[in-house]
Amino acid sequence: MKINKLTSLLLVVGFLAGSSVFAVSQDTEDRLLEQALVSAAVTKEQKVAVATYLKAIAQQKSERAEELRALAKRSTGGKFLASNAQSERFLKQAKALEAEAARTQEFLNNL
Repeated sequence: MKINKLTSLLLVVGFLAGSSVFAVSQDTEDRLLEQALVSAAVTKEQKVAVATYLKAIAQQKSERAEELRALAKRSTGGKFLASNAQSERFLKQAKALEAEAARTQEFLNNL
């Protein structure tokens, strides 16, 4: 009985350790998907569809960045330090989204 539990535990730990090696961040995954879409587009219609998709994604990210910047400017009425930390978090997220939108726009230009 103890051997089965020990074996099971080792298998679970081994699986978790092995799966983290191949973990991919969301940003990397998005970039790889965009590269696959761009490289798979052969016909004019496919290129137009991919371009429309990438333009919509870039626009959504830009709009969300603007919303986050507006939220960062808004006062929450809480303690100063907590409010300031939340504003900085929103600004950091907005900056990351703008960088992603610029990268998506770059893919669009390369299509």
